[in-house]
Amino acid sequence: QVWQSGSILVQASTSRLCALNFCTPNPSMNFYVITVCYVVVGGLGIGIFLWGKPSGNSCFDRLYRVVCIHFPRILKKLLEKCCGPRGPAALDWLWTYICYRTNPIVQLFYLMVVVGGYLTFCAHAFPHLPNKFVGTNHKYSGLAVFAGCLWVWWKACSTDPGTVTQENADDLCKIFEWDDQIFTSSECKTCELIKPARSKHCALCNVCVARFDHHCIWINNCVGLGNHKWFLLFLFMHLVLCLYGCGMGTTIVYDVILRKDLFSAVFVDPVTKQKHRASWLIICQYMLATEGMMIFVTILAAIMGLVLFGFFLWHLNLVRIGTTTNELSKWNWVKWCLKQEEDGKEKVKQLVNIYNKGCRKNFAEVAFPLDVHNLPSQLNGQIKKSEAVRSEEDNNPIKGEGSSKRKGKDKAKKS
Repeated sequence: QVWQSGSILVQASTSRLCALNFCTPNPSMNFYVITVCYVVVGGLGIGIFLWGKPSGNSCFDRLYRVVCIHFPRILKKLLEKCCGPRGPAALDWLWTYICYRTNPIVQLFYLMVVVGGYLTFCAHAFPHLPNKFVGTNHKYSGLAVFAGCLWVWWKACSTDPGTVTQENADDLCKIFEWDDQIFTSSECKTCELIKPARSKHCALCNVCVARFDHHCIWINNCVGLGNHKWFLLFLFMHLVLCLYGCGMGTTIVYDVILRKDLFSAVFVDPVTKQKHRASWLIICQYMLATEGMMIFVTILAAIMGLVLFGFFLWHLNLVRIGTTTNELSKWNWVKWCLKQEEDGKEKVKQLVNIYNKGCRKNFAEVAFPLDVHNLPSQLNGQIKKSEAVRSEEDNNPIKGEGSSKRKGKDKAKKS
């Protein structure tokens, strides 16, 4: 039995002799190059985003200036020479649209990554099912998890995060009182509405959001009082998908190694005729050449699973202590300002988070949120409107009834 893949030839027989071409370029090297490039570019991008500043001498500060200041300036000059003044103007419009306007670009990228990764995994992993460790039922359970991810993602995208309006602003101010520490009575200059405590105006969505956490580009929506639970489910379901895919992929790869008995194989260099006993390095090279795409998706799922695990726990902890991402940054700023004073440490100890109602109530607030569009004042207003309509109907004859009576009389005459 012979398996051929690029420059690697593995021949399995009773003597378990396998030829492995060490001299010609190895296709698995493409995987290494792609993985290293992905890690380096992704790591630098995250570092620039988190630690890069316009001023400073650190590595990320310099990269920030190169990527965000010098490169756009050079690109604008080139566009101006090639296309005239319309070139830089178009670039500014594109940058504003991508970074400062709600748009579906990141959502489309998300669908490409998730759907593409799932289909790639199915194409390369499902032919190995069922096997010694994994049954056929995992095809359907994996599809259920994948569909659940898309459904929760769409709910997080489409659910109203808790928009503050003229009708519900007063009620929200009564529900979320100002603590005069990180929230004080003020008016939103953009919406021209009083700002309830724990709310924030989102410049991207151009609305004030009750119990604002942050704006998430993956769902193209704010995370607030109305959809916080869907955001947490979004993180949890994708964590399950990544761990499921990583476990499935690892198990399938191990089964392939056992079925082909690669641990007992002897690899022969076709050039020097030198024999090599099976090692993890040689087996990994062979598996990357034959099952490279499945291994790539499995490793990517493992990395993303670790990131999602940490991010999910961090958000759960914020819910546990009764705060949000927005409030956490405010608390950090207040504490930093107080520490600059002589008795700042004592003042910091006196700070109290009045929004922390205890672990159980904090999670209940997220799991069973208020409907900001059906608060008492709004309901009372709707009741008053309906009562006014009824009083008008009682005082004036109803046209519908008069017309129906006339129709009845006409039918009686015809009969």
